[in-house]
Amino acid sequence: MSADSATALLDLAAQAQQLTDPGALRALLAKGHPLYCQALEDVRTHTRTQAAGWSDQQLAEHAAVEDVAAAPGASREEILVEWVFVRFDATPAAIAYQALAERAHAHHTGLVD
Repeated sequence: MSADSATALLDLAAQAQQLTDPGALRALLAKGHPLYCQALEDVRTHTRTQAAGWSDQQLAEHAAVEDVAAAPGASREEILVEWVFVRFDATPAAIAYQALAERAHAHHTGLVD
């Protein structure tokens, strides 16, 4: 994941803590959303690259180590998608964007009203 995306999202989340104006919070969300998407894409690319040479069994074993809850009989794609989100949710970028979104929600705004 790009440190720049995470740093920028952390900065936006810190700015949001000082704001109550819905328009200003919506503007921060609009700035943060592409950064969130880029950080998610970075995790997706890294995870898929890492798993590219693994068998389905190896993928399931590695994912299980990181507490990915895959349903019995889950496809490779389903495991990868779940694993990407488990990994991403623990990143500073995801945590910062969640804090930003929660702050905006507390002041009755979001990207889509």
